[in-house]
Amino acid sequence: MLFKKTSLLFSCSLLLLTIKCQQQTAPKSSLLWEISGKGLQSPSWLYGTIHAICPDDNHFSPATLDALKQSKTLYLELNTDDKQEISRLRSAALMPEPYSFKALFAEDDYVKVSTWYRNTLNIELAQLDKLKPVIIYSLMLQKFAATTCPQPASVEAELRKLAKVQQLPVKNLETVMDQLALFDSIPDTEEAAMVLKSITDTVKSREVYQKMMAAYKQGDIQSLYSLIVETEDMLRYKDLLLDRRNRNWISIISNEAGKASTFFAVGAGHLGGNMGVIALLRKEGYTVKPVL
Repeated sequence: MLFKKTSLLFSCSLLLLTIKCQQQTAPKSSLLWEISGKGLQSPSWLYGTIHAICPDDNHFSPATLDALKQSKTLYLELNTDDKQEISRLRSAALMPEPYSFKALFAEDDYVKVSTWYRNTLNIELAQLDKLKPVIIYSLMLQKFAATTCPQPASVEAELRKLAKVQQLPVKNLETVMDQLALFDSIPDTEEAAMVLKSITDTVKSREVYQKMMAAYKQGDIQSLYSLIVETEDMLRYKDLLLDRRNRNWISIISNEAGKASTFFAVGAGHLGGNMGVIALLRKEGYTVKPVL
């Protein structure tokens, strides 16, 4: 159960870690977008998700439900119901000897982080000492996701439930190993610094998260994108955590949309900006318009 929850929170970290654009690529406010043109026989859809949301806010518009009903396949960034993916996460989450998460901190800083995890999440940090820093960071995000409600829900989980009712296959845009490889590219010491910075200034971290939630609930993907790329960590790793992944997804989206109507659901932070999925699809010649 811990690893299943961690996999969801791990995906969440990609969004939370994860501008004014030219007029033609500045999206209007919407979470649902129709993909058409370039010889497509039927439209496909692109939907912006957020990985943790209060249950009362976790609902879909009639247009979104209709788009899903017309689709033949649901694509998510990562399907956390996939038992093989969870198994891979279990084996890949551990660091080899003689690694120690504790060793990434000065003694006083580790005490501060350890105390925060114990008092806030009821987790003894020493028990997680061999886990990769991104997994430990993802658990920390649980706190900020719970600032407005005690039991956050998952947009992706709800989409999977709807797909199951419709007997739609659920596929991945990337694997858990792909996502872990992204963070393996970031030095462990910098990931540890992200953890320390977040728990040192929890007020600011919570404010940023709440602003992201407000933008998401309004369907304002451009404001959400701007909030993400303005964070200090994203300034250094924007290409790694957003742009590169967006580019990788375009060929999959193009290929699958060419076969049949498909519903693609990705973190809403990937939609905005001139290197976002919407702009990149338009550059490929597709018509991508908001469904309001």
